[in-house]
Amino acid sequence: MNIAHNLVVACEAANKLQEYTTHGSLVREIRLQAGVTEPYHAIQLSTGDYVVSWFIPWGMVSVVGVDGQVVHSYGQPQTLDVGQMKNATSLAVTKNDDILVADDGNNRILSINRSADCVQELALSVDGGMQEPHGLCLDESLGRLYVGEDGGQHRVLVFDGIRL
Repeated sequence: MNIAHNLVVACEAANKLQEYTTHGSLVREIRLQAGVTEPYHAIQLSTGDYVVSWFIPWGMVSVVGVDGQVVHSYGQPQTLDVGQMKNATSLAVTKNDDILVADDGNNRILSINRSADCVQELALSVDGGMQEPHGLCLDESLGRLYVGEDGGQHRVLVFDGIRL
């Protein structure tokens, strides 16, 4: 859901985002520009821009305007202090527009702060380690982060006391 309470769908094969009302009417399409390919997940920032995760070539996260133009991208080796992303899948955004990324291929959750000058791995303790985190849901009112795993035990991990 975006800030207008419409559903946003990332259309991987068509390289676009589509926004629908809760009744299923198409509001708009955002054709992604500047090399963003195969969008996987999209979530809207308070600014109206979208954060989009995409797989090709290795896993990226881009902030995209409603015109489809890339404002900023994260994931290239030279832009991350924590190393290269592999298969950025699900996203969550805090009330301060910090971005959480499920880095499926590296079995971790990354946090990118609003000013984009700090990317860090969240220190999350998991018995047996995190295995292919694929879905994120953040409930800041409870300080809780839910992480769905695609690999291993196919479980939902719940982390309390999350402060971002």
